[in-house]
Parts: sequence; structure tokens; C-alpha cells
Amino acid sequence: MWSKQNLERDLRSLLSRIETASQPQVGLVADILEHACPRLKSALRPNVLVRRLIEAEAWVDLGFWLIGWELPDWAIHRLSSDDSRWSCAICVRGLALNWVEDVAEFQHEDPALAILGAFVQAQIQKAQGRGPSNVTVFRRVDASRTASIGHEVER
Repeated sequence: MWSKQNLERDLRSLLSRIETASQPQVGLVADILEHACPRLKSALRPNVLVRRLIEAEAWVDLGFWLIGWELPDWAIHRLSSDDSRWSCAICVRGLALNWVEDVAEFQHEDPALAILGAFVQAQIQKAQGRGPSNVTVFRRVDASRTASIGHEVER
């Protein structure tokens, strides 16, 4: 239970940093990747596309990609702008059972930070058990265990 509380606290801290940032910075994005991206962290090797997007400072594209990768059963519902703020809402695909709880929304002056904020907000909802999902974190495969299973199958 403690690690779930730590996760939620870390995500809320990250969301506060996104709120106060004026624009995306490499350090903030690195912290988002570290604390809000369990599927990416569990991948066997670093993702080349993520590195390229970071090097190009393509923050909007990175935000869209992270939503697709980390929350594959969620989709961007709305990305809009009024006079000075961008609003991004993402929601569980298909028919939402409880519309209010199945939507993560965030507003910011910067469109990339609005997208990244909605992404982190969705991860908070999932950590609280409010964000429905049938997708689990990738698990690293223990090579020695795989080899022993393969050896048993050969017999």
C-alpha cells in the first residue's frame, strides 16, 4: 500500500510542476518519463522514437505518443484553445460508464503541457483505482527462467 501512496504523491508533485512550468523542459519531461511511464520503464530497451522526439523538442508529439503507449485503452477526447489556455481531455475509449471519472482533463497556456498534464492526471486516476483499464504494465522476462522453461519444453 505504501508504494501506491508514494506513486500518487509523486504524480501529484509532477502535476504541480507541470502547472507552474511556462514551457516543457528536458528535466521535467525526464521526470514524467521516470514517474508516470511504467510501461516505458519496463521495456527491455530504450525507445528510439522517444529519444528522437526529446532531441527534436517535439513535446506535443511526445505527449500524444505517451498517451497511446502508456494508456492504450484511452484516447484524446478534446484538445482546444480559448484566448490564452489550452485544454486537453483524454478518456477511456468506448462507452464511458461514469463520464466524470473516466475523463482526465488539464489546462495550461502551453499545448504540450496541457497534453502532458492530462496524461499525468490520467495516471493519478489509475493509481487511485478510478481509471478503468484492462492493460497491465509490461513485465521484464528473467532470461535464466526463460532458458530453463525452454529446456524443459525440449525434453
